[in-house]
Amino acid sequence: MYESIIFKDRKKLSPRYIPKEIIHREKQIDLLVRTFIDIKDDPDTFPLTVLQIIGPAGIGKTSTVMKFSVILQNELKNNKINIKIVYINLKLQGGNKYAIYKYLLSCIAPELPAQGLSAEEMLRQMLDYLIMNNIYSLIILDEIDYLIKISKEIGIIYDLTRLNEFDPTKKCNVKGVIFIARSTEFYEKLDKAELSSMGRAFIEFPTYTIEQVSDILLRRSKEAFKDNVIGTDIIDWISKIIISPIVNGDIRYALDLLSYAGNLAESEGTEQILLEQIRKINRQIYNGITDEDIKELSKSEIIILLGMIRGLKIKNKDYVDLKEIRIQSLELAEKYKVKKIDVENIVDDLAERKIIKIIALKKISLISSSIENLEKVLMSKIDSNFDSK
Repeated sequence: MYESIIFKDRKKLSPRYIPKEIIHREKQIDLLVRTFIDIKDDPDTFPLTVLQIIGPAGIGKTSTVMKFSVILQNELKNNKINIKIVYINLKLQGGNKYAIYKYLLSCIAPELPAQGLSAEEMLRQMLDYLIMNNIYSLIILDEIDYLIKISKEIGIIYDLTRLNEFDPTKKCNVKGVIFIARSTEFYEKLDKAELSSMGRAFIEFPTYTIEQVSDILLRRSKEAFKDNVIGTDIIDWISKIIISPIVNGDIRYALDLLSYAGNLAESEGTEQILLEQIRKINRQIYNGITDEDIKELSKSEIIILLGMIRGLKIKNKDYVDLKEIRIQSLELAEKYKVKKIDVENIVDDLAERKIIKIIALKKISLISSSIENLEKVLMSKIDSNFDSK
């Protein structure tokens, strides 16, 4: 029988694994529990409560919500209250009302048919089912900003935040709707009614400090690897990568690094994960511009990248054409008093260095996991008045 010389339980490095203890998110868990715990006293009088959770990718938002869900369910179970908590990842469950509400209905009432029903009829069926079966519910919608970005059908926010108004003659057994997003930028695409229904208050998830990242990775490594497989020097090196402005605290990236480096160490028979193996995996899996790349950028190159980001935001697409890059870049060049800027040559050079990707003159994309993070870093660098190269 095959036995790993590196791993004790490699599943513990999966982003889908929820640790028994969610460290450094105790405050957020407590806020969530306090917001909904009064359901146990009198669920029928507890109002439909809408909450937002905001923070960058990979900083524990989903894990925290899952941990809170278990705590709330256990508390309500002790009070003999039946609650169904439904988590929906909007990237995976489709980009329209029908697909999302069909999935929601299947989670709440799997025995009810959805065929032939409109999106709104499915919501009514769900609400009636909850009342008839004396069940309460909490709905969690992850990646709401992604849905708003790719879909014109944004009425889902209005629908779900007004479930208590579907039939004023009946009680509403949906007690909460939680929206999870990476930032509040999607507010700009909502109308006043939707913004009012959602509210502007949210629980913020700040990025982890280097000490917190190190603490999290040490605990995961202890669960995943055999004794003496990974040293604190490796954890320290990865932690510095994770808190850099580009990665911006994304723990999932660190877990990938550890997992793939473990596989490499096993295949090479080293019995320990070596720093050179971590470095090799980092070069292979990183999808975007690195801190080293940014340090080497000239003022003109930064202007081109910022112009490209502007164009991507204006077009609201994953790619932009050369003409739009030229327009935006020349405006920025004038603002920052850069007299000569050879747009075409700089674009070609950035592509050669694999910072951007040229599919065609009308399809140029940025190789970066987060445009928002990159824009902040570039703006900070250009505003620091460094000398152009």
